[in-house]
Amino acid sequence: MYRRIHLMSKKYIMLILIPVVIIAAAVIIFLCVQGGAGGYSGKVTAEGKPLANVSVSDGRNVVKTDDNGAFTLKGYRKTRFITVTAPAGYTTENYYIPADKSKHEGYDFDLEKSSIAAGEAHSFLQISDTEIGEDGVGEWVNYLKDIAENEKPAFLIHTGDICYEPGLKKHIEGMNTENMGVPVRYTIGNHDYVDGKYGEELFESLYGPVWYSFEVGNVHYIVTPFQTGGDYKSGYNKNDRWRWLANDLANTDESMNIVIFNHNAPPSDDYVISYDLGKKLDLKEHNLIAWIFGHYHYNYIEENEGVLNISTARPDCGGIDSSVSGARMVHISEAWDITTDMIYYDFNGPAPEVQGAKWSAQLDGNVLFCNTVVHDNKVYAATVDEDYPRTCGIYCLNPIDGSVMWNFTTKNSVKNNIVVENGVLIAQDCDGNVYCLDSHNGSEKWNTSVALGSSLNTSSGICVSDGVVYTGCAAAVTALDINTGEKLWENIRNHGEASPAEFVTVGDKLIVSSHWDALVALDKNTGKELWENKDEDIRFRSSTPAVVNENTLLVADSDAVMLVDANTGEITSKTDFEGYNFSSSAQPLVAGDIAYIPTANKGLVIMNLKSNEIVKEVQVGKAMLYTAPYTSGDSMTIESSLISLSDGSLLFGASDGKLYIMSADGEMTKTYDIGAPIFGSAAEYNGNIIVSDYSGRVVCLDR
Repeated sequence: MYRRIHLMSKKYIMLILIPVVIIAAAVIIFLCVQGGAGGYSGKVTAEGKPLANVSVSDGRNVVKTDDNGAFTLKGYRKTRFITVTAPAGYTTENYYIPADKSKHEGYDFDLEKSSIAAGEAHSFLQISDTEIGEDGVGEWVNYLKDIAENEKPAFLIHTGDICYEPGLKKHIEGMNTENMGVPVRYTIGNHDYVDGKYGEELFESLYGPVWYSFEVGNVHYIVTPFQTGGDYKSGYNKNDRWRWLANDLANTDESMNIVIFNHNAPPSDDYVISYDLGKKLDLKEHNLIAWIFGHYHYNYIEENEGVLNISTARPDCGGIDSSVSGARMVHISEAWDITTDMIYYDFNGPAPEVQGAKWSAQLDGNVLFCNTVVHDNKVYAATVDEDYPRTCGIYCLNPIDGSVMWNFTTKNSVKNNIVVENGVLIAQDCDGNVYCLDSHNGSEKWNTSVALGSSLNTSSGICVSDGVVYTGCAAAVTALDINTGEKLWENIRNHGEASPAEFVTVGDKLIVSSHWDALVALDKNTGKELWENKDEDIRFRSSTPAVVNENTLLVADSDAVMLVDANTGEITSKTDFEGYNFSSSAQPLVAGDIAYIPTANKGLVIMNLKSNEIVKEVQVGKAMLYTAPYTSGDSMTIESSLISLSDGSLLFGASDGKLYIMSADGEMTKTYDIGAPIFGSAAEYNGNIIVSDYSGRVVCLDR
């Protein structure tokens, strides 16, 4: 009997203890999630006076200050900072305070009156992907200081990839609010997640929170972290940032428009963010006007559903897709109209007058990798405009006096070549819009839009063969009927970065340069992949392959020159040249056993294909602008493919702003000082030379 009572007592005790334990555990979890029973409290003042209705956050929850400027936040398990959103008309450099879970009071912020009033127009300066090392920032930081001094931006924003542990430690020393003369803010990039307790630990210790907001003029600015794929594991759940963002926007005045900074492109085309279980956040409902990012090392602006996606390449060297080095000023008017200005490192035109020129014509925009084409007594060129609103298009000029015979406005920049044949002109812009124009009068015969697959945009060079136009980019190749624009086939590969390498045909094959991926051959009649080669040198595809014969391609990139079997993709010969960079967009010129190969850093090399030796190096001047991937400093870059003149001489332009004529054995016979970088091939016409430069100018010179 006693044993039975004893067992029953233990049973009742357990029945009582189990709920108690559960409740206690729940309380502990609750307290952990909330950041402690005391939370975090403080005051927001402006020059010592309480400031009401100001947003303050613990990294998830967002509250408004009361009439006394006071606030209390619950906190949550991952609270690492208490941040204040400086409202329009105010500013502060002390916008965050590290959270101490043993300290619940005294999180006080004192703001200053801003020189930019609430609702006022203003500008900011964006740079990205500086990727410095232990040596710190380079000379380019002085160019940014000059921009800051001349343009007076409200702030400078770095959109990520600072990069790695040495760079993170050094960058804040070389570029901060004090030494730049303007407020400096940083966004975390994928290479800024480094080894530690969690990927953001070092960044947060040096630069502060990875998400926060602030206001300037008439805009609510939001800094957000890289979404997924950092080099080291994040200390946050992927939804943490979006939970905070939803709370931040819920506390933002509905009259404000928003601009979001991130290292990456928007997570969805419709700007709707899905998070947690079934929750959605439509950024357009909160007046999103721009998403500003880096990551791709591209200069590119896309207008999508009333929102501008703005990508800026590196300030100090060429982009992955050979974008021009520079920084971007973004201007926002009182009516929220956005305009931008790329400020290049370190050429910004206008170019000086060319001495002895027969005529000179100024086009709207810049001429990038588009060759100057002379056909049927007309001169053709196409332009890019890396800014917004953009002015770019296709031009036809009179070769006698340079007068514009017609021009056609394109939807976005034409970054690469145009093709003129049989009375039509074919061009592709960087959004994948393909245009077929009457080459005589510029009237549109047809236009269509082709898929770009996983590629952000395209700078690929199109080609025409046997009445078929090959368009798109490495990630998505499309064949079109030249007469109708009808799609004949499409191959959505979803591999490769954008690059200026042109499509090339050899026999029944279309050769596609898939940057950071492979050299690929497709059946030009069906689009079926025939082979691909992912060799460590050949997979970097900035340069255009040259056809040696129907069975052989000459491919130069990285530090190697290769002969490739066009039928199998096998490398039959490979020669490495230490210290040489062949990542120029230009196509080598092959004449028998001799190849003339433009480089990204050492001018032009003349190579004997039998001995695989460089027999001569032809130097040019230092690049005025950097385009070839990662080139900088004293690089002697040639992006212009060589052409043969009627007398057997060779003609090419260079990034040093000069145009060169040389003999077949590499002796310079004439040099023209154009005064602006030349990235496309020049042309010969009736004993004259006609060339386009990056200032947007077309010049006719006496041969």
